[in-house]
Amino acid sequence: MKRKAKSRWPFPLLALSGLLAAGCAGSGGEEACTATGGESGVAVAWKPADFATSASGTSHTDTGGLVAELCAHGVCESRTVGKADGDASPLLSSVELDEETGEGRVPVRFTVTARDDGDRVLFDERADVELRKYQPNGKDCPSTFFRATLTAAPEQGLAANPLGSVP
Repeated sequence: MKRKAKSRWPFPLLALSGLLAAGCAGSGGEEACTATGGESGVAVAWKPADFATSASGTSHTDTGGLVAELCAHGVCESRTVGKADGDASPLLSSVELDEETGEGRVPVRFTVTARDDGDRVLFDERADVELRKYQPNGKDCPSTFFRATLTAAPEQGLAANPLGSVP
């Protein structure tokens, strides 16, 4: 005996329309974007202890300090630290750039000097780095900035890192 099948199609269609509505609210709409922000600029990771040990004639525990200066696209920032600071963890020196700088190559210079013996230059490297577009909230959301990260070490010089990686 053939049973008359009940029509269940309204339930799946209602469920499907609910899923589609939820999916649309989360794709590209302002509500789905996070509030992650950032600034355009260049950052250099470096370990003061590495530079202090490269300073011949000075002690690693000398309190004279180091001065690091990072310049990118004509904007410079300086930072003074003690030679014993930073142990095994890298410090991050950074320069904010105007967002209108956009994507492209910019000149960078990173110097480290020893203050205890007449501001002797321990490290002076230049590089042209590529600012990359970074959109932490997704390509359809606000907050777009342009960044480059580098690592500075006495033996390796100044080297660009892949986007988003800092040692």
